[in-house]
Amino acid sequence: MRNTMANIWHPLEGVQISDLGEKPFLFKFFNEVDNSRVISGAPWTSNNHLLIFHRLEENEDPPAIPLVFSDCWIHVHELPPGFFQDSMAVQYWQIS
Repeated sequence: MRNTMANIWHPLEGVQISDLGEKPFLFKFFNEVDNSRVISGAPWTSNNHLLIFHRLEENEDPPAIPLVFSDCWIHVHELPPGFFQDSMAVQYWQIS
C-alpha cells in the first residue's frame, strides 16, 4: 500500500507513511501542495479499502482520532428536477 500510494500521488518532496497499529496509517507530507492535492483528491482507495483522512492539529494523538466519516461522490441517474438541491438530497437520505 505504501509504495502504491506514493507512486499514485507522486509527492514533490516525498511522503512518510507510518503504521500506527492494526489498520491506521500516518501520512506525513513534506510539502503543503502535496498535502492539499491528496486531500482534495479524496476519496482514495487501496485494494478496495477506503482511505479516510484527518488533518492532525497540534497535540492530537493519531491513534485516538475516530476515522468514521468520509466525503463521497454519488452519481444519481434520472433524478427529477426538483431534487437538484442539497437540502432535498439530505432529506431523502435521512428518510431512507
